[in-house]
Amino acid sequence: MARAWLAPTLLFGPALAWSIAAAAGLAWTATDTAAWADLERHGDPVAGSASCRGCHPQQWQSWHDSWHRTMTQRPETGRVVAAERALVGPVGPVGPVGPAAGSGRQRQAGVLAPFAGEQLDYGGFRATMDRGDDGTPRVVVQRLDDAGDQVVGSPVLDVAVALTVGSHRYQQYVAQLGRAGGDDSELWRLPVAWHRAEQRWIHMNGAFVEPEGEVGSLPDYERHLSRWNDNCVFCHNTEPVPGRSDDWPGFRTRVGELGIACEACHGPASVHLERHLGNPLRRLLASADPGTDGSIANPSTLTPARESEVCGRCHGQRIAKDIAAVMRDGDGFIAGDELASVSRPIFADSTIAGAEGLEHGRPFAARFWPDGTPRLSAYEYQGLLLSPCWDPAGDDGLGCGHCHDMHGATPDGQPRAGRTGEGACVSCHSPDTLGGAQRSGGHGGHGQHVGAVDCLDCHMPRITYGLLEGMVTHRISSPDPAALLGRADQPDACTQCHVDRSRAWAAESMAALNLRSSPVDPSAAQAEERVASRVVLDLIGGDPIQRNLAAHALARPGATGSLEARMAWIAEGLEDEYPSVRWFAWRGLRSLVEQLDVEQVEQQDRRAALLDELQQFDYLGPIDARVEIITRVRALLGPGPLADHPELHEQLAADRWALAIWIGE
Repeated sequence: MARAWLAPTLLFGPALAWSIAAAAGLAWTATDTAAWADLERHGDPVAGSASCRGCHPQQWQSWHDSWHRTMTQRPETGRVVAAERALVGPVGPVGPVGPAAGSGRQRQAGVLAPFAGEQLDYGGFRATMDRGDDGTPRVVVQRLDDAGDQVVGSPVLDVAVALTVGSHRYQQYVAQLGRAGGDDSELWRLPVAWHRAEQRWIHMNGAFVEPEGEVGSLPDYERHLSRWNDNCVFCHNTEPVPGRSDDWPGFRTRVGELGIACEACHGPASVHLERHLGNPLRRLLASADPGTDGSIANPSTLTPARESEVCGRCHGQRIAKDIAAVMRDGDGFIAGDELASVSRPIFADSTIAGAEGLEHGRPFAARFWPDGTPRLSAYEYQGLLLSPCWDPAGDDGLGCGHCHDMHGATPDGQPRAGRTGEGACVSCHSPDTLGGAQRSGGHGGHGQHVGAVDCLDCHMPRITYGLLEGMVTHRISSPDPAALLGRADQPDACTQCHVDRSRAWAAESMAALNLRSSPVDPSAAQAEERVASRVVLDLIGGDPIQRNLAAHALARPGATGSLEARMAWIAEGLEDEYPSVRWFAWRGLRSLVEQLDVEQVEQQDRRAALLDELQQFDYLGPIDARVEIITRVRALLGPGPLADHPELHEQLAADRWALAIWIGE
């Protein structure tokens, strides 16, 4: 009988013993409160994203594939930079770099632009992007002669690229140079950038919302040659410290890691590594219940308010509580902190010391629509705070993580699976309570816009400008065009899609569909809306952001109105004095022309001719060259908007000069 038990005991005994020991170890580890207690991590060193990979390979890979990782890079590698608190300056990792492996002319992984001798003429200057003998990307800017053909004199800028900033829509370049009394510890963003989608160089004056400068004016050309150490460093790096103090000259800037890396959202991980690296049982328990470990922050286990503040630190322009302290040592914020303890978000009525005399004491008002809704990107957090879904108490309500997943499968926008379009809403709202317009025969399922309209089009319309794009607002609201009747200072959701309709029509349609809205007073409608749509009026007479968004709306898929009419209307923007408006008009017109029916023989030649003209059109080019192309384009498209009402067109165009705005960041 004893022999019958011998074989099973020898076979399974060790495994059973190990199982009992492991269970005992897990039980002991789980009840060891000191092993899970919250640890003070403020001021701890950053461990670096590379240290996260071994235990969190999937999360590391999703981060590595994101635009966050490439927010700031060194040009010689494009890889994850070592995460020690290295000084970013003349004695740190930023400086002249050697050639990429294999060849001094080989294109580096972190640099999107070719840097192969390309030239960009703009504003009376020529920028040449090439490489030094060692392969380092360089930018040289020289003045052009009066004819605009030849460079004259010594270079006004001749620098090596030390850092790249951004890589999603366009990539900017940063160089190390002393300027304005500074020293070589200063890094400055250069005035040219590489646009990823269009594969071309642009001048930064053409990316922001401001009119052209004076040709030949160096201050105008260098308007966006801005210092990186106390500007870009904050939202494009992990644990940034500008290092500016009266106690020493210049900057002693350092970052925990270049780009937005793991510890930007989870906080310093040094003590987390010390706690877990030598204890596999503790790692196993921590992965099973990530909210119990006090050595690291997991935003997904925080309340919606605390979680959203992790995002709002960068995606919500703010004013530091103690500016001098932040300039010296950084803000010290880590995930789980209350953001208000170190800074306050900027709103339309925010003020800052020293700016009392600017814009009637409201220096930030131009960044918001009259109702307080942000109209620029990098204010997404403010949009959330203004939404009815936000819970000020912070324990419930909507948070960034409801719609976004930093470790999801889609880098663009980082949407959570199933939360795009109406999926973002039905996760909280029962479908039975939604779709009033659909039930009334309008949007969604039964009307003319089948498949073209979802919740976001109405409740988060594209009334935000940023990075040469029209973006959805993050202030959730219900459309109410009747409340804006008689006003021309803010777009509404309805006419951003119904680009051939007036605001009065939109207000009356809301009432006809029995949708909630303000009382409709037809007499309040502007007289000019009887002869042109709201978007066309915005394109001609709105302020620069309205004109950007109007051109964007005219070219959007699903916009109403005939293709021919929209092409004739949008071409108006090619003549605008703001480069950003010309960009939207040029890109939008090109996309509309590409939709022309090539099966019609007469359209084939017209389409080819238009595309050829648009290929030659440079929104940053000399005005004489632009006018010649616009004249030929207009001949192919026919009369522009308000051609039958020239006096109204002239009046709207003249009035918009009073609406000029300058927004650089």
